[in-house]
Formats: sequence, structure tokens, C-alpha cells
Amino acid sequence: MKPGARRERRSARDRVKIFGPAILVTLVGFVLAYQFVAPAPPRSISIGTGQKESAFYTYAESYRDLLAKEGIELELRTSAGSVENLALLEAEHDGVDVAFVQGGLGSLAKTDSLVSLCSVFFEPLWIFHKAGLEVKRLPDLKGLRVAVGAEGSGTRILSLHLLGLNGITDENTHLLTCGHQEAADMLRRGEIDVAMFVSTHRANYVFDLLRSGDVKLMGLERAEAYALRYHYLYVLTLPEGGLDFVTNSPNRDLPWLRQRPSSSLGPICTRHW
Repeated sequence: MKPGARRERRSARDRVKIFGPAILVTLVGFVLAYQFVAPAPPRSISIGTGQKESAFYTYAESYRDLLAKEGIELELRTSAGSVENLALLEAEHDGVDVAFVQGGLGSLAKTDSLVSLCSVFFEPLWIFHKAGLEVKRLPDLKGLRVAVGAEGSGTRILSLHLLGLNGITDENTHLLTCGHQEAADMLRRGEIDVAMFVSTHRANYVFDLLRSGDVKLMGLERAEAYALRYHYLYVLTLPEGGLDFVTNSPNRDLPWLRQRPSSSLGPICTRHW
């Protein structure tokens, strides 16, 4: 072997001895880092919103616009409401990544893989009735036609709980299962007597009912007792004229129940990534 060739081989071996350990350490470092560094956030996520006329949907549209500015696509998935949103969060396939969930419904979750991200707003319990009906307490609704929310909605869960405490069931009262907008339309047409909603004032159907001369807003006597029974409820007095000074709505101080924003599992939830 020529002297030049031997020198080239020794030079190559020397380079391997010098740089080989450094390259190996670098590769090991990349492997270890990969195990602990979280992956990049997704650029497309889905959210369970509720019905299109609901406040959940309205807020989801706002989030979609905000996330779009950051290059993130937000897919809005309509549902019957909080209960169905929980099912979508827990679904293995064709579910959603995040969803709005009404406070106090954590006990309905079937797994412990859901986490609450934050609470964003109060949701009052609205009880509207036909003008001319003398109803002040929930027991007064017995025997009437009462819309209690759609199947899969948080409204239905809370309404049935409160009515049940007062001995009102589908055996002694006509309890209708329907969506919020449908219930509001039926109430204004006089096809039902009472409609119950859990929503914010931003929902169009709530705004329309508040301005309707044929419909009145009912307060909730014994509100403190209901809040004592269900810790996720919060009592608030809605002052006279608090909703509309022009129409003086409501026309008297009303005890009001709201969902606590700090309630377990709500209102914005996600499953573990």
C-alpha cells in the first residue's frame, strides 16, 4: 500500500474517532427530546356547539373567526346540546375535539379523559309562559303544556330535575321534548303554555320572547332552596327593567337561577390530546 493511501486511511479513522461520539450523542439527544417535546398544535379542530339558534353556536362562530386569524380552522358541529356534546367528546370515531358543556353535567361523563378548559359565561334558566297565566312557582305548571328542551340538551336535564322536585312528571303534565326555537315559536302561537330554556340573552329566540307582548317571563320562587340542592346553581335577582328599560322588562324584581361558571366540567371542555 502506498504511503499516501495509508495516510488517508489513518485520517479517516481519526475523523471517525473524533466526530463519531459527537454525532452519536447528538442523535441520542434528538431521540430523547422527541419523547418529551409535545407535538405541534393541530391546525384544524372541531367543536360541539349545540343548535344553530343557541348561544353556544353564536360563541363558536366568534371563536372560529378568531382562530382563523391564527391560521387554525375550526369546524362547527351542531348538536342537541350539552349532553350530546359530551357523547361527541367521548366518541372514538367521528367525535369532536372540544365542546361547550353546561355546568353541572360532569356526572354524565362516562370516562375520566375529559378536562374543563375554562368557564366563559353564566347561563340563566328562562321560564316563559303565555300572558294571562297566573304562575309563580313551579308547582303551578302541573297539568300545563310545558316544553323542557330537546333530547340530548342540558336544558332538558335541568328542567326535569327541577320539575321532578315539585312532583311534576310526564304522568300529570304534558312535557314536550323539542328544540329551543321550535318551543319559542309554539309558545308565541299559543300551542303550548310554558317553555323552559337554559341560555344567555344572546340567543335570538330569548330576545324575541322578551319583546313579545303575548309572553311573560316567570321568576322562580324558592330559588335559594334549589341552589342549596344543586351546588352548580347560582341565585341572582333580576331587577325590574334589567332586560329592557323601554318595555320595563321584567316589570318586577325576579329571583333567577343561573348556572355557575365555575361548575364542574363546563362550559368549554376537551378530551386529552
